[in-house]
Amino acid sequence: MQESQQTLENEQPSYWTSVGVAGLIFGIITFALSLISIYAAINAEPTGSPFSATSLLGIVVCLVAAFGGMLATWHYANEYNAPLTLGRGALIGLLTGVCITIVTIILSQIWQFIDPDMVQQWIDATVANFEAMDLPEEQKQQIIDSTVESMRDQYNIFRQLWVGILMYGILNLLTGMIGAKIFGKKEADNTI
Repeated sequence: MQESQQTLENEQPSYWTSVGVAGLIFGIITFALSLISIYAAINAEPTGSPFSATSLLGIVVCLVAAFGGMLATWHYANEYNAPLTLGRGALIGLLTGVCITIVTIILSQIWQFIDPDMVQQWIDATVANFEAMDLPEEQKQQIIDSTVESMRDQYNIFRQLWVGILMYGILNLLTGMIGAKIFGKKEADNTI
């Protein structure tokens, strides 16, 4: 039984094409939505509200990126018509999340050459929004300092890689499992 299961695993087609296709598509979409979110924040008037439409757009970016694992499992199931277990779906989803992270980092680094002032403008817009808040001055300054430090850290490549793999990897691991359950072909049951 164990030997036939190992043979089945060894005969399954490679999932790297599916991971690459979904990772590239969702990496580009995630990057584009992130840019829209950042430029919307830059161009928004300071409201003094901690929650705004631009902050909600950041949540939408994460949710959209989470569907990369589902696309990858759908592509794999349709391309190869092979049985797809939850474990393989999880692996395909996790690797898709890593691919999305890498594509997003590469595009972000390229974009810094196109608009090198974007990060500083985003920080300035965020600080202006915090300054418009009705908070005690000391508390407001602590929030501003921690937020500015966090925003600058977001453009550190190693931090982007670490956070991206955790965030997109885990989300896509889950959607990969969901995709395996929805799109995976069942093996024929040989019992009578």
